[in-house]
Amino acid sequence: MAIQIASNDEVFLVTNIQRFSVNDGPGIRTTVFLKGCPLNCAWCHNQECINSYQELFHNTDKCVRCGACVDVCPEDAITPPIKNPSNNDEPPSPSTSCCSTAGSQSAQEANVQDIRPPVIDRDKCTRCMKCVEACKYGALTLAAEEMTVGQVLAEVESDSTFYESSGGGMTVSGGEPLLHPEITCALLKGAKERGIHTALDTSGFAKWEIFENVLEYVDVVLLDIKSLDDEKHIKWTGVSNKIILDNAAKLAKTGVSMRLRFPIIHNANYWDLEYPRKMLKFAEGLGGNITGLDIMPFHSFAEKKCEELGREYAFKGFPNLFKEDVEDYKQILEKNNFQGEVTIGGL
Repeated sequence: MAIQIASNDEVFLVTNIQRFSVNDGPGIRTTVFLKGCPLNCAWCHNQECINSYQELFHNTDKCVRCGACVDVCPEDAITPPIKNPSNNDEPPSPSTSCCSTAGSQSAQEANVQDIRPPVIDRDKCTRCMKCVEACKYGALTLAAEEMTVGQVLAEVESDSTFYESSGGGMTVSGGEPLLHPEITCALLKGAKERGIHTALDTSGFAKWEIFENVLEYVDVVLLDIKSLDDEKHIKWTGVSNKIILDNAAKLAKTGVSMRLRFPIIHNANYWDLEYPRKMLKFAEGLGGNITGLDIMPFHSFAEKKCEELGREYAFKGFPNLFKEDVEDYKQILEKNNFQGEVTIGGL
């Protein structure tokens, strides 16, 4: 099944183009994050990349409680900012809204910290983004930018000097880039045509026919193995790992260079020192084109993102794991004579 590669004018959602990235493949890289993923990992660090549609961040730290977002919402999905009750105050009523008739002026005069920010009902929101357009203070922002293939490639190519000096290139990530095979193919093909090294950062959850079309333009695959245990994989990501492990075996037979990336997560596999041994056995079973194993310790960056996206975060309050916290995993892999490179945090 051949994939129709997107044209340079094709528009799609990009959550971030991260320049000078040093953990997403060899050398200095530019990582392009696409929006949308078939997995729903409980610890996902890129929460804005899970849904394939446009979303909005609500940063209440930047909100001045002006109520402009309330005024333009056609669905009445935003509760107005209201003065917080003090110990001596009666509970607030709708008449105390700071964006009522005289509200705009009073909101500017009042101490912002004494006013509860607007609350967005995400179930009622139709994502028309009129509130984002009305917000002048950066409290409401889009989770992704609409870009064309040509625009992304132009930005990637602008850092070619760094790729040449470091052996770097472009990495396509997400989300899951193979959820958008036409776009991913176009980006990878375009980079190769420009002499840029390419990496595909993928969960492996895709039809094999998609991999077959994409691999022609890939120099290295960064394959994220969330869990080797299918029951745990379903528990923590919402999907089975069977297609992922099957694709890993098929990828190994193609001879493409591969790095396996294993997240180490509280409650899932942290302190389980049998896990690195299982990782090693799995890697050895795939053959000699596994050039590296990357141990990816948990970090809590997603907690703030979840708050701004109006979601609950399964690992709220959990501390970051640092290099020293997972050093035992690295030592186990190295002492068992794995022939490739072992890193903490990625290459």
